[in-house]
Amino acid sequence: MPKKIISFQFIVFILLGTLLGLGVIAISGMPRRLLSMLILGIAFPFVAAIFGDVRRFLLICTVFSIPLIIDVNFVHIMEDQAGAHTLGVSLRDVFVILLLFFWILDLAGSEQKSFSFFAKISVPAIIYIEVCLLTLLWAPRLDLATLEIFQMVKVFILYFVVANQIRDHQDVKIVLWTLLASVAFECVIASLQMFFGNSLALGFLGETQIRERDLSKLLRAGGTLGHPNRLAMFLELLLPLVLGAFLIEKRFLHRLAALGIFVFGMAAVIMTGSRGGWAAVFISMLIFLFLLFRHKRIGFGTVSGAFFIVLISAGVVLSIFSETVERRLFGEDYGSAIGRIPMFQVAFSVIEAHPIGGVGVNNYGEVMQQYDDTILGRRFGELRRPVHNIYLLITGETGVIGLAVFLWLTLAVLQIISRTVNSTDRQLSIIGCGLFAGFCAYLLHGLVDKHLPGGNQQIYLLMALAVAVHKLSMREELSNSPAIDQ
Repeated sequence: MPKKIISFQFIVFILLGTLLGLGVIAISGMPRRLLSMLILGIAFPFVAAIFGDVRRFLLICTVFSIPLIIDVNFVHIMEDQAGAHTLGVSLRDVFVILLLFFWILDLAGSEQKSFSFFAKISVPAIIYIEVCLLTLLWAPRLDLATLEIFQMVKVFILYFVVANQIRDHQDVKIVLWTLLASVAFECVIASLQMFFGNSLALGFLGETQIRERDLSKLLRAGGTLGHPNRLAMFLELLLPLVLGAFLIEKRFLHRLAALGIFVFGMAAVIMTGSRGGWAAVFISMLIFLFLLFRHKRIGFGTVSGAFFIVLISAGVVLSIFSETVERRLFGEDYGSAIGRIPMFQVAFSVIEAHPIGGVGVNNYGEVMQQYDDTILGRRFGELRRPVHNIYLLITGETGVIGLAVFLWLTLAVLQIISRTVNSTDRQLSIIGCGLFAGFCAYLLHGLVDKHLPGGNQQIYLLMALAVAVHKLSMREELSNSPAIDQ
């Protein structure tokens, strides 16, 4: 080989090595969240190329990123408001944008347009955003309201894009098993948190970092979702689907994996210490089993198997975590339960003063002290805690108009799912049962918690799955219906 070529290669390698070294030095001082997004961004095109199907790869990434809080925030306002605290771009947003871009290219290059508006769900969802926008006219803090509205717009785009990208049974199966993988991941994180009795230095994924003065929090796992109640809500929405995956799958290893994730998920719910979550999971399992039992095309053996799985899993988990359950149910809760009574009283005062349009989205915590005429509630002068009830909170922030639109959206979603429950397709029907039970669990837990649905990416993802599964069910019913002779 000529010396000139060798010398040129040597210079190139030296320059590349120098640039690589400078790059390592430059990124070493980056925040972990920004660094993780950079690494994932570099690796993404290579992994996508290996996977082959870019659309489905982006769908998997979008679904799996739901419980991960990997983001870069431009605005951060932490004042204990119930809604959004930040304004920025998350890894999930990047995946949604890429999926949207891929969809636009697909529409432009395809003669057969693949597009559905899903008016029954999309219309009330859009009106809900518009009601929140209207409250900007009287909200005392426009910055707090803007944070929540921005988050609501993002999750609506997530819902709309994902709903249009779940096109067939294979897509449904991919989304279902990605959700199972996310449950398994959160269960592992929660178990490690409980085992070590501390956080795992995963703040760049959204994990709450425990400080020495927050020792009480070490008794409850929060996964990467930050607060234990958020992890409980995440699990209660998905555990019926996990059990449904066990009933759907025919391969032994797949059934075994789904069963293991279900038992692990039941244990993780206990680890959260969320009493509302425990009650919600219990009710959701009853609803799931009832829906299976009344379905004509699901055999008694399937229902019996599901019942015994739930019963045995609950027995094993409760025997292992009996001390945790006893402590949360009968031990000292430091006024957590009794402290919610004045919260309700303050909420009723806020609603009475602003019945039509509320005080403004994400502004409840800003004004609640003005309506605190309770004796026990005077401590809110030091710590502002929004009412732990999503229905009262929605009414307080957006009035009866906002509550009415939210209930409209909720009933529309449940109606769509109930039609899927009665599908002639066994797999879609079981998924419908899981979705219906999961949403009921969330609505029940909402009676004692404050995590609003408007900007909840998991709620809107499951809404997307619900409308996509319903569309597939209707398509199959039309294809199987006998032709009418003219």
